[in-house]
Parts: sequence; structure tokens; C-alpha cells
Amino acid sequence: MTSEFGKTKNGENVTAYTIKNKSGMSVTLINFGATIVKLEVPDKAGNLRDVVLGYDDIRGYEEGKTFFGAIIGRNANRICEGKVTLDGETYQMEQNDNENNLHSGPNGVDKKCWTVLTNDDESSITFICKSNDMEQGLPGNVTMTVTYSITDDNEFIITYDAVSDKKTVINLTNHSYFNLNGHYKGDIENHELTLYADYYNPVIDFKSIPTEENAPVEGTVFDFRTAKVIGKDIEADNEQLKFVGGYDHNFVVNGETGELRPFATVYSPESGICMDFSSDLTGTQFYSGNFVGDQVGKGGFNYHKRSGLCLEPQYIPNAMNFIPEGDVDSPVFDSDERYHSVSCFKFSIK
Repeated sequence: MTSEFGKTKNGENVTAYTIKNKSGMSVTLINFGATIVKLEVPDKAGNLRDVVLGYDDIRGYEEGKTFFGAIIGRNANRICEGKVTLDGETYQMEQNDNENNLHSGPNGVDKKCWTVLTNDDESSITFICKSNDMEQGLPGNVTMTVTYSITDDNEFIITYDAVSDKKTVINLTNHSYFNLNGHYKGDIENHELTLYADYYNPVIDFKSIPTEENAPVEGTVFDFRTAKVIGKDIEADNEQLKFVGGYDHNFVVNGETGELRPFATVYSPESGICMDFSSDLTGTQFYSGNFVGDQVGKGGFNYHKRSGLCLEPQYIPNAMNFIPEGDVDSPVFDSDERYHSVSCFKFSIK
């Protein structure tokens, strides 16, 4: 199912596409940023709830600073001072976040209109986009595709593929903000979270660049290995939490990079909705929505601090500057080397 979603400031047509399964679950996406604008899943009473934050019109997505639902690329998260060195040459990206580059800067693919490559059935759609050579300050013409699909078991699967014609950085993610009570239902501090991660990456300071250390979560406020209410420790007297106003840290997924494995479970006692998340990448950024800020979202509802949480599968932030090329955990890809990743969000009632 398709519908008009408006026109960009440049006059490009934006279309909304809805995919669905036989259980009533549906996802609505727009070609601007290959963005998720609505994700409806049944709650414990059998009613559908839209569990992602977003806007009602294209202007919100064009002007918004919070990346609601968008594909982030060619590099997700932060790069220290926006500098990347490849084969002895240093490339300078825009410093759009405390002297660092965040989410590829203003020329990220989240602000581009993607093209629909395939939409062969009601349960799947594929978008394609190109990031041009030096467009973000990085070399290579990168062609990327993202496929969204839904199964009848209420699995929402995102498949990423990309290739460049020069050595470059490729590190894609989706930046959806989830609130399993419904996008308009206050904050997510009452959600229960489990993270299958023995280690996380501390940040150096408020600029949020991580150290190179994989720090144990055991005995810290970052230990979510058994289910814990997100709000329990979020205001604790902890330097790491104070740096970023809550949780905004990369957690190292237990298991092997390249292998799809469970990473997180999020549960809302109020709605009964449970979301099990699997990733095949090195880590996932858990962001508790500390800087959503007061703004008007879908349906005229007010969003604010911690209205939604993000789980962003990715390589460790800034990894291109400290993990050797060729390592399975490096986001640096040679010319014609394929980038491929899969994430799966499975919804159920508990």
C-alpha cells in the first residue's frame, strides 16, 4: 500500500509504503531516509500500538535533529574530530557534534530520497541509495540497499548491503526510537531491559567518544545481563551517566561478529509487548533518548526527554581509528568488498 507523504524543500516527491503480515503487524516507511515512520504491533489486549516515535509530515523529518526512524550512513555514531586515515591519507569529515562527526554529518543518507528497488509483496520492500565520492568527506561512491521485511511470526527484519568503488568506511544502522507503551505514552524508564553483553565501551567525556577499552559491566550501572528497569540506575551518581545524561553507550554483543545472535530484550509491563532484538554486528548503541527534547511528534503529541529508546547495531564507535583494517570488527572496507548485516526485532506478548 502506498500514499503521498509530501514534497521535500527541493520539490522531491516523498511516498509512504506500508508492509504488513497476517497477524496485523505493519510498518510504514518513507523513501526519504528509508525511514520508519510507524510500527504497529498488537498489545496484550489485542489492540495495535504504534511503538516508534516520528512526525506526521516530511518537514519534520527534513528539519528534525533526532534522526527518528532513519537509516544512518555511510557511518553511524561518532568519529573523533571527524578524521579518518586510509592508506596514509587523512580525510576530514564535518565536525557537527562537539568537534566530532556524528552520523556522517549533514550529507548523511538519512537526508536523501532513496529509490524503491523492489516491493514485490505486502511483507517486504527494498530501498537503494548512493553516497557519492567525497560527499561526506570520505572517498568512494557507495551504493547501499536496505530491505525491510515482516514475517508472520511478528519478526521485523532489516537487511543492509553496501559496496564502494574505493576503500572507505561503511557502518550502517537504523535510528528508530521505541516506546513499547506507544509513541505518545510518556517515557521509557518503566521498560525492563536485558542486554546480552558482558562489556561496554566507556566514553572519555561529554563528547561521547569511547575509549578503546571493553569494560566489564559486572558490578556497574551498565549491568543489564538480567532484566532491569531502565529508570532504576539512570540518575545514579555515576560519571559515565552524567557525561551523556543517561545511557548513550556502545555495548559489545556477546558472541562472534558476523553471526546473528540475541542481543537485547525490551519489555513493557503496561502494554505486555516484548521485543527481542538480534544483531550480527560487534556492538549496539543503547541510547535512552536523553536529548530528544521537547518537540511535537505524530498526532500532535508532545515528545520529551526519554520518550523513546534506541538500540543501534553497529561497529564500535570510532573503530576505524583504532581497530586494524582487515579485522572482523573494523568498519573499513576495500574497493568492491561487500558490507552485509542483518538485524531482527521479534515482537510478542508476555
